[in-house]
Amino acid sequence: MSLHFMPENLPAFGLDLSGNSFKVMQLHNKGKKIALKGYAEAVLPKGMMVNDAVTDAKTFQFMLKQALNKPQFGKIDTNYAIVSLPESKSFVRVVQIPLMSEAEAESAVPFEAESFIPLPIDQVYMDWQKIGISGDKMDILMIASPKEFVDKYLEVLEKAGITPAALEVESQSCHRALIPSESQETVLIIDMNTHRTSLIMVENGSLQFTSTIPIGGGSFTESIARSLGVSSIKAEEIKVKVGLANTAEYPNIRTQLLPALTNLSAEIRNILKFHSEHSEKQVSRIVLAGGSSRLKNLAEFLSAQLQDAGVQRVGLAEPWQNLGMAQPPMDPEESLGYVTAIGLAMRGVNYKVF
Repeated sequence: MSLHFMPENLPAFGLDLSGNSFKVMQLHNKGKKIALKGYAEAVLPKGMMVNDAVTDAKTFQFMLKQALNKPQFGKIDTNYAIVSLPESKSFVRVVQIPLMSEAEAESAVPFEAESFIPLPIDQVYMDWQKIGISGDKMDILMIASPKEFVDKYLEVLEKAGITPAALEVESQSCHRALIPSESQETVLIIDMNTHRTSLIMVENGSLQFTSTIPIGGGSFTESIARSLGVSSIKAEEIKVKVGLANTAEYPNIRTQLLPALTNLSAEIRNILKFHSEHSEKQVSRIVLAGGSSRLKNLAEFLSAQLQDAGVQRVGLAEPWQNLGMAQPPMDPEESLGYVTAIGLAMRGVNYKVF
């Protein structure tokens, strides 16, 4: 989704608000390359985000202002932002319509959207773009989000002194950061945060569809904390350092995590099956992104689980690859949690409204 609010050629930072935290990042041109200008992250108090909506606007606005004024690295020198919309509040789908002019499509697309958007068209903001032609049909990517949610979100940001330049769904940002535009691969991106996981299907360099499931890193942390009788902070540390490898010190970690991991594998299989029923392209690899993908040995576990589904590779994302940065400006594992923010910030470099 792309709602545009500002004139051309103004830099904007990326703002990713999801799960239990927000992240901001600004990139800028440095010679012929793009470089990191600044970034910040803040963990939100419990209960500040409910169902992906901000419940305590004043505290959130204070925390956001603090993060922008005193980032962990560099500086943020603009109030314009490219802002993420949560996958759970969005509808993303590729559909085929008869080949027609853009003017004709402007009228036809809303009628087509009614078949997959479970809200009246006048209650959503909708955007679309043509991504390909197949014979006498054209492939249209349609994205929509409820007006009520978007309007409240914009009000919270504007009261924090932020000018939203554009809004886009998290899957668009992940796609931009992780998949080269010229790619011919079919890739499933698994973006995991604390409370949920987004499954993002990309084919021939274009976003196809997304699905959100209520399984996240918090489930893994809670399982470890409960089984070992340790705090959530300690459980998070064990999750990242030990992961799925049973050790002498923690001999039952894998067993405790297996129910949540089995559910995750089953949901991924459903997505792969749905894709195979609607496309002749085989998913060649799965890319793990998001802060909760840092569960050690997760890629190896899923690779073994999905081998019979035809997936050739499962691996961790490389968030900086499309920027050509030889040495990431932050720890590679930390970068996994910034994929959406990186994709947003990429769009914010010399931002233009097309």
